[in-house]
Amino acid sequence: MNKYYFTFFFLFSFNSLFATGENISAGALSAAVANASVCYSDLWSAFNNQAGLAGIKKFTGGVYFENRFGMSELGVKSFAAAFPLGESGALALSGTYFGYSLYNEKKIGLGFGKSFGKKLKAGVQLDYLSTVIAENYGTRASLTGEAGIIAEPIENLLLGFHIYNPMRAKIADYADERIPSTMRLGMLYKFSEQVMVSVEDEKETDSGNVIKTGVDYRIAEPLYLRTGFSTNPSHISFGFGLKFGQFVLDAAASYHRVLGFTPHISLRFEAK
Repeated sequence: MNKYYFTFFFLFSFNSLFATGENISAGALSAAVANASVCYSDLWSAFNNQAGLAGIKKFTGGVYFENRFGMSELGVKSFAAAFPLGESGALALSGTYFGYSLYNEKKIGLGFGKSFGKKLKAGVQLDYLSTVIAENYGTRASLTGEAGIIAEPIENLLLGFHIYNPMRAKIADYADERIPSTMRLGMLYKFSEQVMVSVEDEKETDSGNVIKTGVDYRIAEPLYLRTGFSTNPSHISFGFGLKFGQFVLDAAASYHRVLGFTPHISLRFEAK
């Protein structure tokens, strides 16, 4: 039982890291570049910026696992499946489970991304959120939404914007407890077919700005190396991606100077 008391203390002592209803990113690719991923277009755009779903042309599915600071009670498990609708749009179903039996958060999302010409993508998503705390708190649930855009004003330069929970959905009547809103604004520049650099600013309600930057380097066709850095609190991250056939394996590790390492791994499949 001491382990459970410690976990509760940990969760609520570091509320800036584990805010109820926070928008948890997914995908080890995103983790490897310090989550500076608002301009990326892949399956994990279902969590990071739904506008990126417009780049999906074939059925794609995947799973993601994260073990925050090596604690199983702070584990994250996510899945996503995307279904293309014509040549310019895709629908995605996604879900996340964070925590363990005595404290957990769940999120189910239904998102859609669409291209408007070659230079603009936009996306929206409806989310169902649930928080469970043992003993007297019980279960609380709410609905919210998120939306984003990705634009390419000049060749090889992408600009992205994403907002999560703009209406600040209420999670409990007591003390008018509400889920924080989060805004992300970023850019990505493709220096070549091998090198991309991304920079992003994230702002959550009642919290300071988080500046994130990442580098994605393709060594050869099947192998990618990545690294990133973020502030408030400071994290460094690194990882790799490996493509084999219709599968892509991504792995990453992020390091918090006080709390230690967090491993991340994701696997996705793309139909022929």
